[in-house]
Amino acid sequence: MAGPQDIFETYVTAETLDRETDGWLAEIAPYQWRGVKPMEVGATALLVVDMNQTFVEGGPLSTPGARAVLPRIAELVGAFRAAERPVLWAIQGHHSVASDRGEHLSAWWPTPILEGTPDVALPAALAARPDEKIIMKRRYSAFYQTDLELTLRCLHISQLVICGVLTNVCPFTTAFDAFFRDLDVYYPADGTAAGNRELHVGALRSIAGWCGYVVRTREIMDWLKN
Repeated sequence: MAGPQDIFETYVTAETLDRETDGWLAEIAPYQWRGVKPMEVGATALLVVDMNQTFVEGGPLSTPGARAVLPRIAELVGAFRAAERPVLWAIQGHHSVASDRGEHLSAWWPTPILEGTPDVALPAALAARPDEKIIMKRRYSAFYQTDLELTLRCLHISQLVICGVLTNVCPFTTAFDAFFRDLDVYYPADGTAAGNRELHVGALRSIAGWCGYVVRTREIMDWLKN
């Protein structure tokens, strides 16, 4: 039976990430014709999407790209903590297939990720601190029937950096949902990863054209330092 692994490929590694990012940003440049609005540190939070074990460390949905960007995401997390800005975690997980996964999602995506299993744990390099909120989401978008929006309003957040996997699925739908809520979206090209290059660059084009600013992680970290 065909599965996601049939379209996954190694299109980037940690060693080639900077060079590949140059190419991606050149390709999406015509779509980012509005330019990039500088980030306002005091209004910004970081949201890390689906960097849990099943997507990173050898599960059926893990990709080489996720492992390539993991160190870059860890740097982002460290930079936000150093700047004393909120770090939030969104993790795909389900209490059970029957209660909150359902037949429709199961038909499209047959691999369940269940709460209380190693699949929902974060890698050691991305361990959440006790004061950082973890949001368990049931569908692709981290906003869908969660309290993420309420959390951001309580924290007075108007700008959101979204990173994680897969570029064209969960961070992608979350970015559009953030835009619909009048939040500025910053989407690091080297802090997101997809199953293959075509999906990654296609998603970056759509973000740049319609809902957010596609940037490098180092641009975000430079803003955090100023």
